[in-house]
Amino acid sequence: MIMNRNTNPSIAVLVPNWNDARYLPRCLRSVLDQSLTPDEFVIVDDCSTDDSVAVIRATVGETPYVKVVALEKNQGVYGAVAEGLRHITSDYVLFLSANDFVLPGIFDRAQKAIALGDRPGLWSALAWLVDDVDRPLRLQPSPLVSLSDTCFTPRDCLRLAHVHGNWFTGTTLIYRRDVLEEMGGFDPAYGGLSDLITALSIATRYGAAYSPSPCGIIRVHEGSVLSGTLRDYGRLEKLLERLSLRGPALSPALWTPGFLLRTALRFRFAAVRAAEGRQLTTLAGFVGGVRGAMLRLIDRVVPQSARRTRIAGAFLMLRPFDVLPTVVHRVLGGLLIRTRLRMEGHRAPE
Repeated sequence: MIMNRNTNPSIAVLVPNWNDARYLPRCLRSVLDQSLTPDEFVIVDDCSTDDSVAVIRATVGETPYVKVVALEKNQGVYGAVAEGLRHITSDYVLFLSANDFVLPGIFDRAQKAIALGDRPGLWSALAWLVDDVDRPLRLQPSPLVSLSDTCFTPRDCLRLAHVHGNWFTGTTLIYRRDVLEEMGGFDPAYGGLSDLITALSIATRYGAAYSPSPCGIIRVHEGSVLSGTLRDYGRLEKLLERLSLRGPALSPALWTPGFLLRTALRFRFAAVRAAEGRQLTTLAGFVGGVRGAMLRLIDRVVPQSARRTRIAGAFLMLRPFDVLPTVVHRVLGGLLIRTRLRMEGHRAPE
């Protein structure tokens, strides 16, 4: 399907699921109950052993734009995503985890922001974090990169990538389907970081639309694909090596030696945070040099119980170049967004 520039882009939603029956009703209803529903809604059950398929069918009923795909063999999250994409023809597609959900108005907001540009490669917005039982935690600390709906050019996105690393929240990322397929989809070798690497590559080649408002909900829970990727330091280093070899082919202007180095340091810090400040000496072995020596020092001097101090120290050692952008665009930007939401009468999701 080729998008007519004079019409709104069509949008599909793809939900891969494996044994998340507990969260499926909230996830699926958040899509079905939109005032502007997606053009296509594909749910792929990855051979669940719980009652997920029954829950899916009971929730979606006979909704005409919904397609349920029940796999007979487990293919993993990216295998399920690849299978789901075979059933989608829309211009853009949102990949929504079965344990997350979206807020009212997301598709209308996305369409209007996308229309500001010339078929940008993706759209994203902000998101709230909730715990395992839907209690609001905080606004996802994503950088505020614009005060209004904006469509950034590829050059703009290169600048944003260098300053912030990324400005995306996975639950709100809506990709242009033909571009995603052209780039080979998501590489499973990158684990839970695959969507971020793909989004950065697409944005810096095709531009990106952005809305500075929470449109999705991310559930913080144990056992996520991202946490599994970050908590294995050896796997993370292999991932970074692969990225250094294959990244330049995805977006030559982005994946330069300098940006690859900063990305490695950012991902390593994300691993420290995922491990709650533990195993700094192990990470130091991969980092080396002065940074590695300082991580070992922090590991020896700062007690394990002082988790926040250990994480803060690792941040200063690994990401000194991100201190100012973090304070201005993440901390103060988040405060500005929360203030604006309160003034507009919006509350955290319940």
